Amino acid sequence: MKSKKICMIGRFAVGKTSLVDRFVKNHFAEKYQTTVGVAISTKIMDETTKLIIWDIAGFEQENHYKPYLRGAHGIIYVVDATEPESINTLDLILADSPELADKPAVCFVNKTDLKDDIKWQDSFDDKLNDIAKKTIWTSAKTGENVEDGFAELNKIIQ
Repeated sequence: MKSKKICMIGRFAVGKTSLVDRFVKNHFAEKYQTTVGVAISTKIMDETTKLIIWDIAGFEQENHYKPYLRGAHGIIYVVDATEPESINTLDLILADSPELADKPAVCFVNKTDLKDDIKWQDSFDDKLNDIAKKTIWTSAKTGENVEDGFAELNKIIQ
């Protein structure tokens, strides 16, 4: 069985940990808990592949994330559909870590369950398409497209 390292990257509070919990444990916790450093989870995708998911603490923690990126097979960028600033954070991450541009990636636009609070602009789609092979709208709370998003990245990195 091949193990594939996946790194979850994004601003704090965009839902990285909630997405991992939904994917790995089919669980969602209402209470927010900040990830310190990195949390590692695994999930067997099929008879040939196990994903090792590195849920890296929010980008604001001063370049702490760079060592965790080594050896990554793929990246999941996570942005918050209700917080446009989370998209701008991706620009900062990529400027700080240009090596990420060569990694297979998808982008999760999370929190689609908060329909009344979504602050999306068409220009965001162009930005995300430049960063990732595919943009997937997700909700860690309801589970919408979470499994499909991880499956899409798994397909890209094979």
